[in-house]
Amino acid sequence: MINWRGVPLLGWPVLLAALSLTALGVIGVYSAEADIDGPPVTTLRQLMFLCIGLSGFLLVQLIGYRELGRWSYPLFVITLGALALLLVARYVPMAPFIVERRKAFRWITIGPMNFQVSEYAKISFILALAYYLRYRTNYRSIVGLLMPFVLTLVPMAMILKEPDLGTSLLLLPTLFVMLYVAGARNRHLSIILLLGAIAVPSFYFSPLMNRYQRERIQALFHQDETDHRWRMDAGYQLAQSKIAIGSGGMAGQGFAEGSFFRHDLLPEEHNDFIFAVLAHQWGFLGAMFVVLLYLVIIFFGLTIASATNDPLGRLLAVGICAVICAQTLINLGMTVGLMPITGMSLPFVSAGGSGLISNYLMLGLLVSVARRRTLEMAPKPFEFDEG
Repeated sequence: MINWRGVPLLGWPVLLAALSLTALGVIGVYSAEADIDGPPVTTLRQLMFLCIGLSGFLLVQLIGYRELGRWSYPLFVITLGALALLLVARYVPMAPFIVERRKAFRWITIGPMNFQVSEYAKISFILALAYYLRYRTNYRSIVGLLMPFVLTLVPMAMILKEPDLGTSLLLLPTLFVMLYVAGARNRHLSIILLLGAIAVPSFYFSPLMNRYQRERIQALFHQDETDHRWRMDAGYQLAQSKIAIGSGGMAGQGFAEGSFFRHDLLPEEHNDFIFAVLAHQWGFLGAMFVVLLYLVIIFFGLTIASATNDPLGRLLAVGICAVICAQTLINLGMTVGLMPITGMSLPFVSAGGSGLISNYLMLGLLVSVARRRTLEMAPKPFEFDEG
């Protein structure tokens, strides 16, 4: 039976930084519930999800990333099947297992548990892509890049149709980073970036984009105009978030203090805008501490990737770091007005069971890679002559 002493040296900074982020998130959620009569239900649920997430973390250590890699394709197919059910539920009633929430079909309910499939799709996607790329070289040609893109675009389109724009946006940068580390040719990756930039306008007007998603993008470009009509509509959350962050000052207004808590002025304060809550309470210093914790996870995660000669382990570590980094940047960007609001949660911090559990499952994979002793005599993976 594995115990905490089984966590390797490189794994401890990652785990401690994640636990610190979760602790800050729980404190932020509790402070937002401080004026509510009765028990802090959301806080207690978050602590329960933390226990489940840590149990999943330990389970991944017990199984090991190599064994999970062998099951990556079946897990990926199961995930696609679950995403397909969510799409069918838009037209065929599947209550009480699948019901519409906030004009979206994202959750499957089994007993007392709700599963947001897209959160677990991130893990199965990274596993499947890493397992596919680990010993191949055909992706160094344009034709060979077709299968990695199929593995990416299929779940991406299904998640976007839920709709869940935020999670779908994570898959392409993760694919790009994993292909780069795997040794895909730079000129091919440059062509992909160029084609992606050209395709953005057509994607904006495609049927995959909902009207409210376009309005959120438009609000991003109207946030500094003198016309304040956008503040009462699509730009309301962004405007309130910026006020909450700015009013925090250097050291913040204190735990459970400030007008945003007393008058409930920030929508989705538990979830998408938890960073604004922390900045409002602890100010610029607290916000920078949160950013520092993420830098610790990314730095040591990439160190774990560079310390292993196992191709599967390296790709898994890089993919996990890419997802966490992209998700963090998107969330922070949307709370300060640098990116449109996409419904993206802040990893390890935002309230939500599926998000927190999936984050600790990914962390378990990362630490599992760190537990594997480096083979000093083994050749370094993914080294090619660029030509």
